[in-house]
Amino acid sequence: MAKIYTLITGSSSGIGKDLAKYCAGKGMNVLLVALPSSGLDEVNNYIINKYKVHSDFFETDLSTPDGPEKVLNWVKDKGYQVDFLINNAGIAGTSVFENSSLKYNDERIMVNIRALVLLTHLFLPLLKEHKKAYVLNVGSLSASYSIPYKSVYAASKAFVVNFSRALRTELKSTGIRISVVCPNGVRTNQGTNSRIESHGLKGRLTSVSSEEVSRISIEKTLKGKFLIIPGRINSILYAIGKVIPVCLQQKILFKEFQKEVMVSKEE
Repeated sequence: MAKIYTLITGSSSGIGKDLAKYCAGKGMNVLLVALPSSGLDEVNNYIINKYKVHSDFFETDLSTPDGPEKVLNWVKDKGYQVDFLINNAGIAGTSVFENSSLKYNDERIMVNIRALVLLTHLFLPLLKEHKKAYVLNVGSLSASYSIPYKSVYAASKAFVVNFSRALRTELKSTGIRISVVCPNGVRTNQGTNSRIESHGLKGRLTSVSSEEVSRISIEKTLKGKFLIIPGRINSILYAIGKVIPVCLQQKILFKEFQKEVMVSKEE
């Protein structure tokens, strides 16, 4: 019987790496995708040796025009069967919009939106070959708000949530289930740590570990849940965002995210 795989983008570090490890820990074979020279080979070897599952990796830049198609062609050339696609690759950051470079904004659009959409479209035929299949898109709690100094990032994650919801409805008569996870701050590198710490106690209370995000995301996706928000406090923040007037939201967010600008620079 042919092996079945879970494909995870952005899996050389952070949430993507922990998603790969959690899936492998459940006995799932994994396909890892990330940037060249990002340590993906080391993650691949670790998973093979630690979890005794089959793992393979492919290095590519998803911000390039043909990046998503290269991933599909690699999977087809290898003859791999995929029943779970995890669109985790994304670029965060905080910046004053008028001072940000065109490259800074373009990369976030190309990876957070374009690559996610194209990969989902490209892999749907492969997913449909299975009785049950899953797509997990990694969004953000920021998708619920229009955040000053994170204007492009927050908007890109709002796109991810709305795209996921619409596609889930389109595919409701198939065996494919679409889920989206919207974590708050996740400590994955020095940049995210600095941004979380800039919010003081609020940042520390609402942050969630990468391992916890990964566990909750996979378990709830496999149960068919659509919107996944790790952390009880973050679920409350999501609910509050539905009732607080937008003008008040903007005043609070403007003041709060000025703190991130002070510790951030274009990544």
